Amino acid sequence: MRSRSIVDPAPTRRIVLPHLVIALVLFGSTAVAWGQDIEHGRRLAERWCAACHATGPAPTRFNRALPLAAIAARQDVSSEMIASFLLLPHATMPNAPLSRKDAQDLAAFIMDMRK
Repeated sequence: MRSRSIVDPAPTRRIVLPHLVIALVLFGSTAVAWGQDIEHGRRLAERWCAACHATGPAPTRFNRALPLAAIAARQDVSSEMIASFLLLPHATMPNAPLSRKDAQDLAAFIMDMRK
């Protein structure tokens, strides 16, 4: 005859599950950012964006478009929105051959300016 455990595993599940849900809510939105390479995004910005956008914290007199820092400062903009925007063709922007990873890295670089 098997011995039965006196400890009921159900209370443990009831305690762990809410903590797991809370962790997913708190850290789930930043999980995408963990895989992004901000330095690679900076290099992409210098290559593809610098002709029209200031890629540093201060605008230059040659910029024809908003500085990337000004885009990052907008409260209605997220990294995901920028990455999606970069992958679509635009009449006023050159169509840079960006992969999804490149767009995410560039978006991470831009959003890093929000600090």
